[in-house]
Amino acid sequence: MITVRAVGVDDWAIWRELRLAALADAPHAFTSTLDDWRDASELRWRNRLAAGALHLVALAEDKPAGMIGAADNPDGSVELVSLWVAPPARGRGLGDALVGELLDWAGERTVRLEVFAANVPALDLYRRNGFVVDGQGDGPLTMVHGGPVARSLAELNAQIWRPYRAAHAAGDTEAFLALHAPDLIRAGGPGQTVLDFPTYAAASRAWRADLTARGSSVAIEFRFTERITDGVLASERGVYRLTGTRADGDSAVFHGHFHTFTRKTDGRWRIVVDYDNTDATPADFEAAADPDDFSPATR
Repeated sequence: MITVRAVGVDDWAIWRELRLAALADAPHAFTSTLDDWRDASELRWRNRLAAGALHLVALAEDKPAGMIGAADNPDGSVELVSLWVAPPARGRGLGDALVGELLDWAGERTVRLEVFAANVPALDLYRRNGFVVDGQGDGPLTMVHGGPVARSLAELNAQIWRPYRAAHAAGDTEAFLALHAPDLIRAGGPGQTVLDFPTYAAASRAWRADLTARGSSVAIEFRFTERITDGVLASERGVYRLTGTRADGDSAVFHGHFHTFTRKTDGRWRIVVDYDNTDATPADFEAAADPDDFSPATR
């Protein structure tokens, strides 16, 4: 079980444990060094916690396993100053949980951070949570969060587009159908039809059963040309690339345009309208934006 909670000056021992572990594990990721803090007094740790605007720790099975810190900037923005997750706890969503809690706390304020380009896992974490590169000099990259729109797009990626790809790759029709609302309207496709959810579900199950019987598989990828959301409803247009592979290893690639409308209910996004065709080209796909590119949300 993962929980995230704020810590204050009286929690200095927990923060010290995590901070020293972070400096030992990833010295390249921080401006401070282990030698700077190894022998720090209790007073110094308390002062460190008193100075920041927000300090959060993540607990995995009630044991400290991650940390994040933020500070207020003079211009009213928020600076994400440190983030670390213990190696045994990585891959469980602690980093996303910590960033999400910080963004909730920041509200409408702009959130900025600096990260070294070589720290690819951190870059990926920040990008999928709505941050985009805002500047690059000789040192670390500057990233800025795209605000509420980028937050919603990150949710859509996590709840719709990554599970959509995973369901196709795994051949899991039920996981795929769970991404759609019961009042779904499905239009287009090879037959240029309009279907309700029960009819579309039956067709999807039959299609998957046929693929399985023939030993074939499919993989799908998405890129976007437009993403609009108000946090409750979303309209997303783009280009898909579908790769079908037969049992003998031969494969074929198809491209098409898609347009989906999604709705968020009780914290969960689902597709309510889904349209696609097969008239796109490989060049159309390459020209569209990667799902984790949130820069359109900041322009």
